[in-house]
Amino acid sequence: MFISGFLPRSSKNLVSKTQSAGNQRHKSSLVGTSETTRATTYPKSFCEWLAGIIDGDGSIQVSKKGYTSLEITMGLEDLPLLRYIQHMLGGSIKMRAGAKAYRYRLHNHLGMIKLMNCINGHIRHSARLLQLHRVCQVLEIPVILPIPLDAQSNWFAGFFDADGTITIAMKHGLPQLSIRVTNKLLQDVESYKVVFGGSLYFDSSQNGYYQWSIQSRKDVIMMLDYFKSNTFRSHKSRRFFLIEEYYSLYDLKAFKPDSIHHKAWLAFLDKWKKLMI
Repeated sequence: MFISGFLPRSSKNLVSKTQSAGNQRHKSSLVGTSETTRATTYPKSFCEWLAGIIDGDGSIQVSKKGYTSLEITMGLEDLPLLRYIQHMLGGSIKMRAGAKAYRYRLHNHLGMIKLMNCINGHIRHSARLLQLHRVCQVLEIPVILPIPLDAQSNWFAGFFDADGTITIAMKHGLPQLSIRVTNKLLQDVESYKVVFGGSLYFDSSQNGYYQWSIQSRKDVIMMLDYFKSNTFRSHKSRRFFLIEEYYSLYDLKAFKPDSIHHKAWLAFLDKWKKLMI
């Protein structure tokens, strides 16, 4: 298995020559075909975001016959998100039989090579990183280990689009806004705490999972600032646009039934609920 920076000189040369020859062949066969992707390279912001989506809701696989593929499954409300990925990468989208979900799939050889070169170094989920190694091995692409995250990385937006939630719940007569991201393994959510603060919890329901969560206004506003400078594409992420209105109504105590602003609060909740997660 190849890991960037640890290849013998002969192996590096072999991969480089193989990819160069392969690229020349693909360039001549790609023109005018239905499998043509829309760009030879993708913006870094898109690659980071896409890696987050794949880490949360995707799967990159090698079939028994050695064919590679990408699959991403999301709810019906996120069809526009999947269509955006299809616009960028090519591939197909089909509704899953018996499930309220769509499945995006990419499997053509050149498309998978371009995809690996896009997300390589940005994939970090424990299970997905193992899948990346297997696919890159088949495609003879050196694996790049996960690049350290910072507050500007679009990976957080992609992973939130896949595994995040924004909710409002009443606690002790007061509304509480929470932003959460969940996953089975602690290491797959702890980067949120490192960058954005908040807390980590273990929930024993549903066979157990870890949850990163923020509730304080300071932490939520910091996450909102991140939202304003990075692109979220999921249906649920539209709730970010309502956060400032939530705090304005909260400060007016509009949530109290006897408030003169209570009708505005009820109208706000109606908008919020229409963006069900």
